[in-house]
Amino acid sequence: MILTPVDYRPMEVVTYGQVGIKTLRLNAFVPVKAERPVPAMVEIHGGWFEGGGPSESVPGFVAQRGLGYFAIAYRLGGEGGLPECIRDCRNAIRFLRKNAARFNIDPDRIAVMGGSAGGHLSLMAGVVPERFDDGGPLPELQGVSAKVCGVFSYIPPTDFVRFWKQGPDDVVTAPDGTKTFRGPLPNVENDARPHLRALFHGATPDTKAGAALYDRMCPIGHVRKGLPPLLVCEGARDPILPGTMAKDFADRVKRTGSDVTYWLSDNGHEWPAGEGFDALLNGFLDRIYR
Repeated sequence: MILTPVDYRPMEVVTYGQVGIKTLRLNAFVPVKAERPVPAMVEIHGGWFEGGGPSESVPGFVAQRGLGYFAIAYRLGGEGGLPECIRDCRNAIRFLRKNAARFNIDPDRIAVMGGSAGGHLSLMAGVVPERFDDGGPLPELQGVSAKVCGVFSYIPPTDFVRFWKQGPDDVVTAPDGTKTFRGPLPNVENDARPHLRALFHGATPDTKAGAALYDRMCPIGHVRKGLPPLLVCEGARDPILPGTMAKDFADRVKRTGSDVTYWLSDNGHEWPAGEGFDALLNGFLDRIYR
């Protein structure tokens, strides 16, 4: 099937919530000539939960399908952390569902995607139960579901306890041949622990309670039956994430009988690549939006 990109209205910056003095916004892109409500894709940006921002353009594969596209901002750094940023992302989904008529989208066909930190948050949006203890819906969104019909997640951290415990002798060779040593030493490049301390407001997994918190705030802690379809991708030469982290998560999901597709690229901490990936992605989108 040949898909032709559609035209979109100019980007609209929309407020989806207010938390204290923080205004939460998303960038909305709505197809111009859709005759009936269209499926939607919500994108959550990466940036180590500390930086980055929502996209200001529509990805090609989204435009080819004429999807509604919504790139969301969430609380970062000292304003955010966990579970605050999970709550923001789920409230953005609730907002879009409540306002589906405004954006001409189908409230039953809202999917979510993201890479790196956004990959983690997109998976969390897909796997946590409706009553997950992230602070809950904003007052105006009470009673609105945060459910999604599918998740496309690439290069996601799926297991924060494992991320914390990675050893200093763990070596990854990047595509350009550069060797990166990961571990807990302060002079080791890409050490995750300072980031994780900030993300968890100082908590570490060195205690039973800390380990339980880390587990509850990552996708591998919510593997169960009945999850929405998942497409999970990682890079064989990723210099940041411990190898096969996403595969281990996908294997656990598969054992429950839930619908999960795993893709391994021969590249680094980046967009999935390799012959056959575009067809795989299109097949996944066909499945979740049918």
